[in-house]
Amino acid sequence: MLASLWRFLRTRFLLTDDMADPAEIQADVEAGIPFQGTNLWVLIFAILVASVGLNVNSTAVIIGAMLISPLMGPIVGIGYGAATMELDLMRRGAKSLLTATLLSLAVSALYFRLTPLTDAGSELLGRTQPTTWDVLIALFGGAAGAVGLTRREHSNVIPGVAIATALMPPLCTAGYGLATAHWAYFGGALYLFSINCVFISLSTFLVIQILPLPHHEFKTAGGARHVRNIIWGLALLTAAPSVYLAVGIVRNGTFTHNAQRFVEEQLNLPGTYVVTSRIGATAHTVNVLLAGQQLTPAQLRAARAQLPKYRLDNAQLTVRQGLAHVDSADAQALRASVLEDVRNRNEQTLVSYEGRLVQLQQQLARADSLAVPSLPSAAALLREVQAEHPAVHQLGLSRLVRPAADSLQADTTVVVSLRVRRALPTAEQQRLAAWLRLRGGGRQPVQLLIATDAPARPAKR
Repeated sequence: MLASLWRFLRTRFLLTDDMADPAEIQADVEAGIPFQGTNLWVLIFAILVASVGLNVNSTAVIIGAMLISPLMGPIVGIGYGAATMELDLMRRGAKSLLTATLLSLAVSALYFRLTPLTDAGSELLGRTQPTTWDVLIALFGGAAGAVGLTRREHSNVIPGVAIATALMPPLCTAGYGLATAHWAYFGGALYLFSINCVFISLSTFLVIQILPLPHHEFKTAGGARHVRNIIWGLALLTAAPSVYLAVGIVRNGTFTHNAQRFVEEQLNLPGTYVVTSRIGATAHTVNVLLAGQQLTPAQLRAARAQLPKYRLDNAQLTVRQGLAHVDSADAQALRASVLEDVRNRNEQTLVSYEGRLVQLQQQLARADSLAVPSLPSAAALLREVQAEHPAVHQLGLSRLVRPAADSLQADTTVVVSLRVRRALPTAEQQRLAAWLRLRGGGRQPVQLLIATDAPARPAKR
């Protein structure tokens, strides 16, 4: 039973069936490492696109920049080189990553220095404070990218990883912080970029270690052992900070989540509402500004007594009541909250517009399905009609749909409207209507509408 289960799982999760040739994988990895020529110009353009997207707070533009960014190449190269013991590959990957990082910072800082739009939107602010989820996204996204890179058909894995891991926006946000001297933004964005780089490289290293790829061969056992020790030392040196960062981010994320629950459940009481709540996960502080009905000292003591229930035993709680206690940090928090609300409303509006667009497209598709295949366009049909009836100088086509009754198919009448220079005799009108029905295939009725140009009035003397 266990053997059958093992064979079933091994067959389903086997990674070697559609794996590309090792030489092809090596060539793909090495092609993405250097930053010169095409890669260099694509990087510059991607930086500018991402900077504009962050500047105007456009999610679609930022996604486009992430798709064309070549930053994944050297990061994957570092992880691949560590797994296959290619010290030169790691060295070239690290050099290219450093070059790309410095260039990205310089170009984005120059853009934000020159642009007249200096406000920090929600898209930009969202790249200044890494969370636990950023670590997980980088780890799992990097693993997916490594698996996709080693397949014969790359499909849409690599573009998806480029969007999920979001390497370009943090660098551009750091450039914004550098250009505007917002050092908190600069440090937070570089912190997020470092997390992405380390965990993508680490997950690539782990995936490549599992796959049966050839390792670098050395002439002597001593040389192989020396290089192996260097690579493992570099891998551990890379992984150790990432583990420390992960533990710190998880701890801070847990504190922030617990503090938010405490504020929502214990301080957001009837008649009282929370204006701002500033949570310092590193310093273990919770600073809350309340408005409305003031809480009594007994209510505040009761709320403080609930801190251990939320695992906030060592937290320092500060409660300020009344808008007279608003400070600059509160104003910044309110601004960020308003920007987030605006962003959410814009996203909801965009979703409703997209739904309406789909409905209109469906209506157009249904209308197109009612067309008579045998009838040409109005301009072509006009030329055919004028061959026999020169008095016709305008022609229009439309469809009249009568609603279906008793679940029967709706009746459709093709309406042909003509404008003539002189009145057509009745016999000529009947002959024209019969020809139009035959021209349309005879499957749908044709209604002919004729309008005669008004005769010119004689000038008054």
